[in-house]
Amino acid sequence: MSSPNSAGTPFSDDELAAWHGMLTLYSRVMRDLDRELLASHQISVREFDVLITLANAPDYRLRMSDLAERVMLTPSGLSRLVDRLVRARLVERQTDSSDARGFRAVLTDLGAQRLDEARATHNAIIRIRFTDRLGMEELKELGAIWAKVLPGEN
Repeated sequence: MSSPNSAGTPFSDDELAAWHGMLTLYSRVMRDLDRELLASHQISVREFDVLITLANAPDYRLRMSDLAERVMLTPSGLSRLVDRLVRARLVERQTDSSDARGFRAVLTDLGAQRLDEARATHNAIIRIRFTDRLGMEELKELGAIWAKVLPGEN
């Protein structure tokens, strides 16, 4: 583990290989996911992320601020994305009953259906580009590494 004093020093070859590998994999997988989800299901990978986040939320709904945090978008970026999903009838905006100034995004039946259709495409891309290239022990080890690198986020 690096000390705070080494934070500005150049990366070692191992550090650079690990970092570059993660960035390259992320970029390729996200590009492929976006392309395939748009072509096959007319939703972007960001829209898929919002739909699946709502599908996993209690009563298929979340406050807009909570949804923005979970999908790692700014409030204005999420608002524009949700506007597109509302126009496509995949999500509804409802006034928050606990705060009349706020809104909740709610997954519609059509949104749940589109998500179910898109999930197979999503999972296939993840497997082709990532998980099928590793053995079970490697996947377990990588999961443990992510738990260490992302404490409290798993």
